[in-house]
Amino acid sequence: MNQTLSLVVLSIALAASAHAQSIPSGVTESTDPAKAAAVEKAARELKARQEQDARSGKPKTSASIVRGKTDRGLAYLSGGVTVGDRVSMHAERAGYSLWVATVAKGSGAYLVDAQLRIVDLKSKAVVLERTMDGPWFFVTLPVGRYEVSATLKTDGSDKAQTLAARVNIAAMGQRQAVLRFVSTAEVSPEMQSPFKGNPFGKPPAAK
Repeated sequence: MNQTLSLVVLSIALAASAHAQSIPSGVTESTDPAKAAAVEKAARELKARQEQDARSGKPKTSASIVRGKTDRGLAYLSGGVTVGDRVSMHAERAGYSLWVATVAKGSGAYLVDAQLRIVDLKSKAVVLERTMDGPWFFVTLPVGRYEVSATLKTDGSDKAQTLAARVNIAAMGQRQAVLRFVSTAEVSPEMQSPFKGNPFGKPPAAK
């Protein structure tokens, strides 16, 4: 390679390198003191609100509520692990014709991960079968008679228990199915129900 060609190649390489360095990476940083102060202020305000909610006893909300539809197009709402979840679900309860809860017999502690099964008693068809995402499950069933069953291996039990209840779904209103399993589970102080013993009772008004 002669000297002239070498200089041309070197010039092209240097130009390409300079162009690559001039391309923005997609990540921008700001050294503006005003912007940094605004971010810090927002973070302090968020932390203060969280601490205030904790002191006032307001329930924390979470993203553990699952919304979906079955293969038959039946809308459902599943969850209720935290107090905040149950308050949120309770506010939406009117849109569902069947409300299911799994609790411990005696203590009333909420139980999770039950295998739920709903069968149409007229056609004998299974209309829903899934693992509950918490102790509550709401679903929009058509008018008819159904068997609601749940299977769960609870604390203090050597084998799984299956409980069942029969419900009549009318054109208006809602039906409840509270399945009470034998379990040693107790209600921890921070998970005390705001519904006064009734899984679907009215929670107290927010302060």
